Formats: sequence, C-alpha cells, structure tokens
Amino acid sequence: MSNSSVIVPAPPVSLPPAPPGPLAAFWFAFRDNRGATLGLYLVGAIIAIALLADVLAPYSPFEQYRDAVLAPPVWSSGGSWRFILGTDDLGRDMVSRLLYGARVSLLIGLAVMGISMVVGILLGLASVSAGGI
Repeated sequence: MSNSSVIVPAPPVSLPPAPPGPLAAFWFAFRDNRGATLGLYLVGAIIAIALLADVLAPYSPFEQYRDAVLAPPVWSSGGSWRFILGTDDLGRDMVSRLLYGARVSLLIGLAVMGISMVVGILLGLASVSAGGI
C-alpha cells in the first residue's frame, strides 16, 4: 500500500501595487500643474535653441553687413526677409545675435545658481556645526 500525496498549489496571492517611487510621484504631481509644465517646455525650448544656435542662426553673430546698417524688421516698412528682426548699428543680424546670446544668458544663470548653491551649502554646514543659539 502506497501513500501518495498530491500537492495542490496555493492560489496566487495578489499583492497591492507598489507605491510609485519619489521621482514618479513628483512627476505625477508636477504634470498636473499646467503652468509648471508650460514653463518646463519653455525652458527646454530655450536650452535647445541655445545648443543648436550654430544650426539655426542664419548668419554669424559677428559678421557685419554694411549695406544693411539699422535695417528694420520684416514687419516694418522697408523691412525684408533677409534680416527678419533687422540689424543693429553695425549691420549685424539680430536673430543670430539673439540665438547666440541665449548661450551666454544660460551660462550666466547656471554660474550664479552654482555659486549660490555652494554658498548656501557652506552656510548651512557652518550653522549646523556651530550648534544652536
């Protein structure tokens, strides 16, 4: 006489879904704010324009066109599509100068933010190490 036992597998236990990670939770809350999302897209576009200034700029920002000094923008009387935003007093294309200027503006903003962060961290560490009042 043999005693054979049949093992019946237990039904699968359904676990509750894992909570989202901190980055996913932040993104779900962030994307509900339309103003913040629009700002993110705008900053992303400015960064993309600054990085692609070599490709997007129609002219060199330093090249002077003496035949088009102080040319008006295209929508003004006397404006042409050659210089969409016109030229400055030295005959340099304003579109090209704005596109390349975005690089300088972003670099200055990042430098100021980095310096502020370092100073803030140092002040925070100094206040923690000094103890309470």
